[in-house]
Amino acid sequence: MFRPRSDAVRIGQDSLLLPCKNGTQFTENNIIRFDISRNVGFMDAANSYMEFEVEIGVPNQAENATQPCFGLDPLAGASSLFDRIMIRSEGRLIEELNSYNVYAALHYMATDNEGNSNKRGLFEGCAKSRLVQDNPFVQKNAAVTPSAAPNGTTGLGTAQQSWKYIRRKICLPLLGGIFTNARAHPCIAMPLEIEIILAPSVRVLRLAELADSVACDDTGGGGAQNFVNISQRALFNSIGGGTAETPQAPIEGQGLIESACNFPFRVGQIVRLAGGGTLLAANYTISAIEQYSVAHGTAGDRNKLRVRFTAVVDGGGAATNITMHSLSATNTLLAGHGNLGYSVNNPRLVVQKVIPPPSEIQAITRAIAKGAYSQDIISWTALNNAIPASQTASTNIIPADLTRVKSIISVPLSQAGDSVINSNGLYGLYLQAENVQYQINNKLVPDRRVSLVREQFPARDAVAADAVRRPYVYGQYAEGAHMWENEKALRSANINVTQLNKITINNSLNTADYPGSWFVGRSLASGVGSSQNLVGKSVVLYLNYRTTSDMVKLLVNFLVHIRTMTIGMDGTQVFY
Repeated sequence: MFRPRSDAVRIGQDSLLLPCKNGTQFTENNIIRFDISRNVGFMDAANSYMEFEVEIGVPNQAENATQPCFGLDPLAGASSLFDRIMIRSEGRLIEELNSYNVYAALHYMATDNEGNSNKRGLFEGCAKSRLVQDNPFVQKNAAVTPSAAPNGTTGLGTAQQSWKYIRRKICLPLLGGIFTNARAHPCIAMPLEIEIILAPSVRVLRLAELADSVACDDTGGGGAQNFVNISQRALFNSIGGGTAETPQAPIEGQGLIESACNFPFRVGQIVRLAGGGTLLAANYTISAIEQYSVAHGTAGDRNKLRVRFTAVVDGGGAATNITMHSLSATNTLLAGHGNLGYSVNNPRLVVQKVIPPPSEIQAITRAIAKGAYSQDIISWTALNNAIPASQTASTNIIPADLTRVKSIISVPLSQAGDSVINSNGLYGLYLQAENVQYQINNKLVPDRRVSLVREQFPARDAVAADAVRRPYVYGQYAEGAHMWENEKALRSANINVTQLNKITINNSLNTADYPGSWFVGRSLASGVGSSQNLVGKSVVLYLNYRTTSDMVKLLVNFLVHIRTMTIGMDGTQVFY
């Protein structure tokens, strides 16, 4: 008898599949466009997502079969493909999300946990590591059958038996204000046009782990040969070392372990051999990947891998210090590799539609007619500052002419050059920073400089010489006050922080070897809906570096703020 009357309304739901309006296949620097028309009605943007297929390699390029193994960044996944997203309504700019992939990497670094990692690995092209076995965009190697006398016809002898690129379907939620707003968006009065600019390939693709350099055995002086032997079989998912006793016919369940499925090379791939002695250092094409069995006559060669080439690589059989590389000495593609690239195929926007009852639609229509219908979204604006290599005490003026700013997040990127062996264009780096402080409206905040000196000791991998990164080395050498300021800035930016371990995990001072973004930030308003007016007020970032920091830096400043969209009979107005 005391139960109050429910004021809940029954809302219908539907799902629409909107194809791209300007094509079905896109490559780097191309633009993808979508139109969300008035016919959609009311859109549940927070539960809508983009659906497309990704394939690594330039479309219809024959040299794709000769290239090394690449994948997307394991943490950012397919979000790293988008350089900029612009959202308009009837020509009026609603959001311009510059440096989208940098912000997405920062967002997913702060919200990463085991559950999110597993889910995003299924839908967003993420991975546990850069190993071939974890790469979602390749099909793994077939099992290598050991042979007592490998002669080029055993093991992996064709490209079909080796790893190869496959087209992977991606379901990607979009960040920003419109697509994270929990309220239904009235497309009936405010249709949207979405424009997505794809990022350059060199900033997106990463070389597979263990593929950069593989040590090979010295040759024994037995004359000319067209192959090299590799002892470190255990690195590629084979039990034991080079002399381990492995059955020639693996028992059930042992096949994948014994198959060297993690070997990041394939038949038909062009590689570079370097070394001394009688080695003919040059580029060669792999013709077969084999393995010695325990029945091989030379005990020292049993269970080793043999990589055979289409030409003689050692003229006298006395080569030393041999290494096999996927890239050139300057970490670029080899002659014969063609061009680096990827393709986004059949992009579609999956729009979740809500169908309110007629009474609610009439109420919203009347509010729009009176110009009294508005929505707040939390968006960001990216403003860049360049810090010269010779400047260690940097003063960065941020022209934040916005009325309701919640947080400032500044991400320093190294400009040492984009490369497929690092993510310098995606993740912020420490770069030997010394201290940081903001000045907002002529007031220094915090009231004393935040020291960053403790973070100058990056020896994360000193625990072992393994090429595969171990999780127990995460989160070392983090400055407490810095982490505290960063967490406040992330939470004020509407990012639900789950961990801060990956802010300082990169092993190198100047190179983004592993997923993890270093940044500095300042929260300007911690309450829900609260913000700070910065119109006509100065915003300066003092970010000082040690004298040994001698690289050019690009400082990407994300100003997370509240935007109000007002819809009336005269159209859409945006206030920020």
